[in-house]
Amino acid sequence: MPALDGVRVLDFTQVIFGPAATQVLADHGAEVIKVERPGGGDLARAFGPWIQEQSLPFASLNRSKRSVVLDLKKPEGLDVIHRLLENTDVLAHNFRSGAVMEKLGLDYEALKERYPRLIYAVGTGYGSQGPYVERNKGGHESMAQALSGMADRFIGSDGTPQRLPYAVADFNGGMLLAQGILLALVARGRTGEGQYLETSLLDGMMSMQAWTTSKILNLGDDGEDDGSGGATHPRGNPLDGAVFETVDGFLMVTALFRPFDQLLRDLEAALGIEGLVGDPRFASLEDAKDHREDLRALLASVMSEKTSAEWIPLLEARDILVAPVRSTAEALEDPQLAINEMLVDVEHPQLGTMRHVGTPLRLEGTPPPAAAAAPLAGEHTEVVLRGAGYGAAEIIVLREQGVIH
Repeated sequence: MPALDGVRVLDFTQVIFGPAATQVLADHGAEVIKVERPGGGDLARAFGPWIQEQSLPFASLNRSKRSVVLDLKKPEGLDVIHRLLENTDVLAHNFRSGAVMEKLGLDYEALKERYPRLIYAVGTGYGSQGPYVERNKGGHESMAQALSGMADRFIGSDGTPQRLPYAVADFNGGMLLAQGILLALVARGRTGEGQYLETSLLDGMMSMQAWTTSKILNLGDDGEDDGSGGATHPRGNPLDGAVFETVDGFLMVTALFRPFDQLLRDLEAALGIEGLVGDPRFASLEDAKDHREDLRALLASVMSEKTSAEWIPLLEARDILVAPVRSTAEALEDPQLAINEMLVDVEHPQLGTMRHVGTPLRLEGTPPPAAAAAPLAGEHTEVVLRGAGYGAAEIIVLREQGVIH
């Protein structure tokens, strides 16, 4: 039996942040019912590329979920929500403002007495109160990277801060929101009571920098790298995550976890060179930081003489971490992903077999169920309503009234 079998989630989330959280729940057996708006549904459905009408970005984060399309501007639509809430464990949303749910009468304060076991999970850009909320500032991946200091640590070739090219804040926030939901479920198992919980993109990005923030908060910021920036930081360890071009590609090399003079001896042995040890420019790690370009140029000239496949065993023999720099497409071909069961096939009702990256969690005693395709907008409306006790005649009336689609 899956770990979350029997848990029902009413999912108002959209795009990446919220759906990443509820995807964790759906992957492990929760019944996740997406509540989507008429005329488009989840905003992510408008993002391509598409196969026919299926958005691939949407498909990646909505596996095994159900979709109902409801007009919540109509009282009958809200009646459906309340019927569903009678047997719902978790309500989740990531609207910019809580005012959206307040206007619908679906905010936590309005629901907590009527549904005392309900866990109400909210993902925001910055939190539920404060100056950003007061001026209705939109939350977004790029805003979280900029405000958190993350972008300032990644300097482009033109010397300006850069946004990381992946949705780091959204996915990290989603995992935190999922953790909060699971913690609340555990707590409810002891107390019988639901609760409100929230996290934000900004909070998540700050929590990711704990290795850095503790130093700054307690010792101040001296401009030195704390070990998290590595070779990309102007004062980082030049041997931590350094990228070198080989005959046929690029290798990332990390030489750490031993005295610096020993690292140099190991590099000399692996690369078949001499002269690193004893060079006053590299007498210590601090000296090497001051002469990082000299060290990188020396190593780069040697690394360019062999292929990546030739260098990897030589470096690994000295326990120097090394890996080829791959494209995402190349990474998907790694046989380790198949061993880890990370690639899943799902059967789509219109498109046949589709492939996705699946859950990274493997629970031996409560394995996840087989993944199902992301839903078409409103695909499960009638099924969900029947499960909530609506009869065929009632469903026909709701459809005629434009409440369901």
